[in-house]
Amino acid sequence: MAEHSSPSSSKVIHATLRALEEPVVLVDRLGLIDFANPAFQKQFSLSSTGLSLSSFFLVEDTLFPISSRVQVVSPPYTLTLSPVEQTELFLVTIQSLDLDQVLDSNIDAALFVTDEDFIVTAVNETAGSLFGFDPSEFLHKMTPVHLHDSEEFQLRKQHLEQLNLKNLSDADILLLHGRDIENEWMYHRKDGSSFYGRLYMTRLRNGGFFLFITDISSQKQIELHLIKSERRFRLIAESVLEAVIFHDEGTILDANRAAEIIFRTRLELMKGHQILDFIQPEFQESVMHRITNHHEEPYEVIGRRADATSVEIEVFPREITYEKTRMRVAVVRDISERKKIEKMLEREKNAIMRQRDITQSILQASNEGFLLTEVDGSFAYMNVKARKLLDVPGIAPSKIQERISMIPNLDLATRYTMLQQVEELLAGKHTEISSRFTLQQPDDSGKNFFEFYATSIKKEHHRFSRHGFLFVFRDRTEEQKMDHVKDELISTVSHELRTPLSSILGFMELLRYREQTADKTTRYIQIVHEETKRLTTLLNDFLDIQRMEAGKQDYVFTHFSLRHLLTETIETFSETAETHTIHTYAEEDPIFVYADEDKIKQVIINLLSNAIKYSPAANKVEVRLTKLSDQAVLTVTDYGLGIPQNAFDKLFTKFYRVDNSAVRKIGGTGLGLAICKEIIESHGGAISVESELNEGSTFTVVLELDPRKDFEKT
Repeated sequence: MAEHSSPSSSKVIHATLRALEEPVVLVDRLGLIDFANPAFQKQFSLSSTGLSLSSFFLVEDTLFPISSRVQVVSPPYTLTLSPVEQTELFLVTIQSLDLDQVLDSNIDAALFVTDEDFIVTAVNETAGSLFGFDPSEFLHKMTPVHLHDSEEFQLRKQHLEQLNLKNLSDADILLLHGRDIENEWMYHRKDGSSFYGRLYMTRLRNGGFFLFITDISSQKQIELHLIKSERRFRLIAESVLEAVIFHDEGTILDANRAAEIIFRTRLELMKGHQILDFIQPEFQESVMHRITNHHEEPYEVIGRRADATSVEIEVFPREITYEKTRMRVAVVRDISERKKIEKMLEREKNAIMRQRDITQSILQASNEGFLLTEVDGSFAYMNVKARKLLDVPGIAPSKIQERISMIPNLDLATRYTMLQQVEELLAGKHTEISSRFTLQQPDDSGKNFFEFYATSIKKEHHRFSRHGFLFVFRDRTEEQKMDHVKDELISTVSHELRTPLSSILGFMELLRYREQTADKTTRYIQIVHEETKRLTTLLNDFLDIQRMEAGKQDYVFTHFSLRHLLTETIETFSETAETHTIHTYAEEDPIFVYADEDKIKQVIINLLSNAIKYSPAANKVEVRLTKLSDQAVLTVTDYGLGIPQNAFDKLFTKFYRVDNSAVRKIGGTGLGLAICKEIIESHGGAISVESELNEGSTFTVVLELDPRKDFEKT
């Protein structure tokens, strides 16, 4: 009995409660039973100490700790918990509910009332629907035992009778296993199907019993799934050679058996300890720095075993989320043997080791992935680039042929070919292999292109004996892009330069070798002049885009009126735009901007030229200039061919042209809009397009009136 008051006061309280004919019980704030009077012990079969209120009544865990007087409905009783003065105890009085009202309530559980012979005398409707019986069928000398799985019931009965060393009635079996522990049973319905249920059972004052059964099948399924998942995880964790340690800010939560071997201690002794307890003191600060700053880069450190000896380890840290809680996982590899070999080689072959260090530095700094393996394909060394490409954590397969089979986003045909080549290389059928493969980026934004090369490393003076193999993975994505750009450049130059040059050469030959009339001579010279201007513009575009990409484009910023520049440019442009009329809509406000006037003019001319060029069937172009807050907005609208939606993302990239016959006939380099975008974004502005096929396009340029204001504010 807990000592919550003075001995004399406890005796008075207990004596008073013993005299009561009603069952009462004293509990502490957590619901643990401190004292029960004889009436309670008789009615509820209190036979041991250390029980709680939850052992006899259906009460929620949220009731505890108790802080004041409270009333709780626990069918078929109402419990009133009242504080006892000058003590920390609460008096629990038990009042019986009207069983008819309880049975007629809408409680989502099967309720049974029995007589003292354990024969069912009353049920609620939920019992009928849960077990598939008509309620009247329960009343034909049926006991609750008939609803239980007979094999399970007999096993539990045998176990309880052995513990108690006496025979127990069916009611006693269910009463003992109808409390807050071991109260889950297998039940059978009338149709033969089964389900898991939770049983709450109590004795009534008249000697009968009240049973409360809830269906927990869905809960059991979830529990079984979690148990299976945990078992699978444990099997995986125990199958690897590296130690896998889970910790929260350095406090060890769990680990696998490999951790016991590496640190020479038992798993139970590791849990709850700090991970720094297994790191030598001189390295603890750096390890804790990595943990608190959430570093995930692998590192090597000197570990400390339980017997105080040192062990050299390699750690692969990762952060994961489990049940909305962030925790860290450290995959630890014992590299002591490897380090011993390295130290031995360092002592015996210093010159070779120095050369190896130089070679490794080159490999680590290389943009290519290098991987050295043993003759069976086991990893011996890999540089950072190879580790990143193959994504090899400590628990991954340690052989090249196994890892290749797990490269994500690699199509099956390529995977099969590479594995076949590697297997043949390891078997000695080839001395070297090579292939190319493509991987889709995870966000589907494009593809990465790689070249794969491998060769055997032969022992000196031995033709057939091999040290191992060297595998090289080269990322040729940028090279592929440059090849594509080169092809685009060659295609564009060959097409766009050939046309004006052919015209110039043709007409100059006419002027040189044939007598022409004055009108023809004038017209030929005009054509040569126009083609020369076209050729000059084309070359200037190439030079502009080259300077911009190299970051060598100079801008001269001045204050000028954008409205004046627009009007002047359109007037000049209109003289040569014979097929289209340019309609201008601009506010009277001069709209002063701080920008490079020549470059902004180049953008306007380019947009006007495109608007006329790509609207051959129309006769007008509309230009609007407005001022919105601190920005100038310029739009150029044509009523021509339009642009498909799928071309918007690439429209402002160099050499890109919409792929349809109508656009191909018009020609162009695909550089104009790329130059416009570079100029506008260099001014801190933006350029965009809205378009519908065969309905025209609207290009919008937004410029800050004075981009320097953002810097002045900061």
